[in-house]
Amino acid sequence: MVTDMKLRLDELAKALDLQRDTLDRWIRQGRIPVKKSGMECSFGYDTLKNWAGKHNTPCVLEVPGPSNERPLEAITLLGALTRGGVVYDLEGGDVPSILRGITDVVRGVADGERETLYRLLMEREGLVSTGVGNGVALPHPRTPMATCALPAITTFFLKHPVDYSAVDDLPVRVLFLILSPDVGIHLQLLSKISFCVRESSFIRFLEGMPSEADLLSKVAEFEARL
Repeated sequence: MVTDMKLRLDELAKALDLQRDTLDRWIRQGRIPVKKSGMECSFGYDTLKNWAGKHNTPCVLEVPGPSNERPLEAITLLGALTRGGVVYDLEGGDVPSILRGITDVVRGVADGERETLYRLLMEREGLVSTGVGNGVALPHPRTPMATCALPAITTFFLKHPVDYSAVDDLPVRVLFLILSPDVGIHLQLLSKISFCVRESSFIRFLEGMPSEADLLSKVAEFEARL
């Protein structure tokens, strides 16, 4: 077992499903067993895994060696968005009501799991807002949904923009809810949808509240560039 590891700050933040600034602050505050020199982080593999388990935090760290040479199965953003579908004119005046509305209508979640999903989404927002800017939020639970057989992303167009404490302080108009049974798959999808919503042309496209068919077609174009 490898005990000492080094990753760039952004790589470690991705592995822990944290914003880079949040991870940087926690390191400076001594809240996480990681040392930073410049933009490089060093840590004990077992120590960080144990810390993540105690703090209910996903920790996707691959230890070099033969057992980790097989890459994760490719997951398409288009497939996830197709499974999740699109919901228009979702009502709600604040984050809790929006998340409640999401959990009430999202596909593929058993009725008995909806309250659990709502709690997990609220816990994630309590850590740091998933409002990534440009009127978009990417809500997701911090832990995999065991009852979610296949990864899915549901697109929600809000009836009215909502203050989401986003990184740019702009109200949110569109949400992409990410659900996955596996942390590694979740990180793949998060990376791919983040690529799309960083593009100004994609944001302008979303502002027109496209049809589901047009949205999927546009996503296919963007995914081809990844």
